[in-house]
Amino acid sequence: MVQPSRLSDPPEEEAFLGAPAPEDAPLDERALLDEHETAPASRGADALSGDGGARHAPIDGGRGSGEGGGDRARLLGLGAIGALVAVGLGLIVASPRRGGDVATPSLSLTSAGVAANTNAGGKGAPAEAASAPAGAALVRPPPAWRVSSLAGDAGVELSEGSFGKRGLVATLGQAGLPRAEIRRLAQAFEGVRRLDRPRESDTFVLARDKSKGTLLAFEYATSPVDVWQARVDGGDAEGRITVKKLELFVERRRLAHGFVVNADLSTSISAAGMRPEIALAVDDALEGHVEPGSIRPGARMRVAAAEEWVEGAFARVKVEAIEFVPKAGSPLRVYYYERDPREGLGSARRAPAPGFYDAKARQPFHGQFRSPLALARVTSRFNPKRLHPVLKTVMPHQGVDFGASTGTPVYASAAGTVVNARNSGPCGNMVEIDHGGGIHTAYCHLKGFAAGLRAGQKVEQRQLVGYVGQTGRVTGPHLHFVVKKNGVFVDPLGLKMDGVRVLPPADRDSFARKRADLDALIDGVALPSAADVPDESDDKDLHAD
Repeated sequence: MVQPSRLSDPPEEEAFLGAPAPEDAPLDERALLDEHETAPASRGADALSGDGGARHAPIDGGRGSGEGGGDRARLLGLGAIGALVAVGLGLIVASPRRGGDVATPSLSLTSAGVAANTNAGGKGAPAEAASAPAGAALVRPPPAWRVSSLAGDAGVELSEGSFGKRGLVATLGQAGLPRAEIRRLAQAFEGVRRLDRPRESDTFVLARDKSKGTLLAFEYATSPVDVWQARVDGGDAEGRITVKKLELFVERRRLAHGFVVNADLSTSISAAGMRPEIALAVDDALEGHVEPGSIRPGARMRVAAAEEWVEGAFARVKVEAIEFVPKAGSPLRVYYYERDPREGLGSARRAPAPGFYDAKARQPFHGQFRSPLALARVTSRFNPKRLHPVLKTVMPHQGVDFGASTGTPVYASAAGTVVNARNSGPCGNMVEIDHGGGIHTAYCHLKGFAAGLRAGQKVEQRQLVGYVGQTGRVTGPHLHFVVKKNGVFVDPLGLKMDGVRVLPPADRDSFARKRADLDALIDGVALPSAADVPDESDDKDLHAD
């Protein structure tokens, strides 16, 4: 799960950039506000039509036909006409599409199958990305020009990154763009895309003239497929800025895999041919639906996901459904559901929260705290009366141990402030976080800390803080997770502050259609046999103290 995105603080941005001029403002006032504004015609068709969709590959091909004649001349004439018709139809079909209502049949894939499919949401869903029948080659148009291609130009200074909490003015100013140029850029974006309040996770690429410091080109991205580009018109005496949303060629590939969980869960996912990015998404999908620590070696899973490839390069992957079969107990399936506004099911403000729902349309919602590890496996529980395995004396185990291999990412359980990140003796490399309300969490025996992590730093829930290791007084790699409330140790697994929400009746039919589609995709993959995987016994003590 990525870090939550929050709007940057707007006052400085709005005060500096100014609000758009009202239509009924006096002529001299509008002239002042629009002094540097690009003419509407220079912003491209996207500013007028609002269509900045992805380019789409052809679904079918055109065919020409000709009929025999009575003589050779007639035959040749009709043949020529037929050839022209075929060429015309081929050009029409091969031309890029802007998100028309093209439906493709659902695909049933095996664990080795990969294909594109735009109809994940049920029959008749409008196409959102390029697709073609399995085995058919997609016709990929030439890639769009990107600002990053200027990286090798000796006269260009290139900067890129995310906006974070600094906002537009501070971020671009730090990248070296003069304030007058920032104002001109923001005004050029008016009517195309609001630029003055980027989210923390939004990214940018900036190209400026190395000698003059002036703007050459700029890209603003809210996702890998939603990118707006601004370019200075070199042939214009005023250096006007043209802004448009890029028409990126997007392929959506649906896939499904089955695998058996081993001791190293991330390795199990990679061994099944799935991208490692899926590990955290699988954990997010199952959290709340299964008990902490229930994902043990020998459990089986079938996962349906969709990959998005932009201009031929992998961009992101999204889990759509998961079947979890524990070693003991009943199987569970969960499905990602988000209301499609095109279906007109009700008010957008009353739409159900997007996320993973079980077969009965129920979704547990998360409270303040989350597991610090993806696919966490409990190896030793909180026990204030623990009998030490070596000393045979009562020595409390003041936290919970999660088994994981060295280098596994460790995440902040909740938002808070880092108290310290240092070596603490028997606890090894430790990160301590103050979450307010008297609650502190600690993450022990780390191999190392996240880059730049320091005392006093603000962190978000599920932000990387370190990596699993075996520093300190331990006998093997694991994470020792500690929670204190008002200075007293408490059971970390007792911090559940969650509940269950149910889909409203208006969404039930839509959910049922999507569930049926995803069930067919999962059922098309063979469930692996229950391999003889040794289970790590509970309360495995890896501490030497």
